[in-house]
Amino acid sequence: MKKLLFLLLPFTGFAQIPAYYDGIDFKVSKDDLRADLSDLVTATHTKQLVYTPGVWETLLQADLDPTDDSKVLLIYGYDDNLEDKFHRTRDKNKRNTGCSAGNCTGLWEREHVFPKSLAIPVLDTDKPGTGTDAHNLRAVDRQMNSSRSNKPFTEGNGNAKTVNSNFYPGDEWIGDVARILMYMYIRYETQCNANAVVKGSTNIADVNMPDLLLKWNAIDPPSEYEIVRNEVISLQQGNRNPFIDNPYLATLTWGGTEAQNNWIELSNINYTQEDINIEVFPNPTSDIVNIEAKSFKSAKLYTIEGIILQSDLKNKFSISQYPAGIYILTIQLENGKIVTKKIVKK
Repeated sequence: MKKLLFLLLPFTGFAQIPAYYDGIDFKVSKDDLRADLSDLVTATHTKQLVYTPGVWETLLQADLDPTDDSKVLLIYGYDDNLEDKFHRTRDKNKRNTGCSAGNCTGLWEREHVFPKSLAIPVLDTDKPGTGTDAHNLRAVDRQMNSSRSNKPFTEGNGNAKTVNSNFYPGDEWIGDVARILMYMYIRYETQCNANAVVKGSTNIADVNMPDLLLKWNAIDPPSEYEIVRNEVISLQQGNRNPFIDNPYLATLTWGGTEAQNNWIELSNINYTQEDINIEVFPNPTSDIVNIEAKSFKSAKLYTIEGIILQSDLKNKFSISQYPAGIYILTIQLENGKIVTKKIVKK
């Protein structure tokens, strides 16, 4: 079950390196690149969320089902027609804000993908900081969360399940999990050793990075949902998950299974400037938006909370009907790849 939300293949197409990464030299050694990315995500983490209500409010935006803004997507879930534990979506209002043991079925809550108890020291949710970083928190079914507990992740196939006292997150979610754990490692390196939460062989370049995460990152590239989620959280916290912006950064940092590369500057493929330039103008605008892109196919418009407003947009459309603010535009090219842009409505 691969990325059921959009049923598209690898999303972010070749583009130029975003301004967020200005100052990063991607030709340095693996250790130096890891250190530089760590410095970047730390320095730009300018707003620390409180666990309640800050994280709740962020997940209510970041984890909304773009096709139904009354629901959130549940990590590890896969079928709403099965018993509650396996649901892929849940009514966004059915949050577990303090249920008693017998009344928790059908509720969703906040999952620390890097488990709180496996960090050294443990992730703290009592104050803004390590335990309230929204990049590590996902909406999850209450019963699925209990079943997963703090079991380390392991290899598997099919849907989410326990495997020999460990946990397989499900085919749809392996890439999401890998990129979250990679982010947590570079953001809180001494506290969140990736090998502490994953079973399997250790990467040659870094004893704290499991080969399995590099494999998952490569075979399950970011979905459009994951890309938009990164945009939403970056507006809340200031920092980004670099491995969602470009999974190939994991390859440059640790080697392992080669992942999808989204940035032309890091590629040896002979693309021309015309192939990669994508312009959205005027921006800001009060009405018409123009998209100039070679091999343009279509676009989608999202609110900054991640709710889809329009699909199958042409390369010229109007946003006059929407209130002033920031919007996310995803541009699909003929090759199936996608680039994101922000639009400011005056």
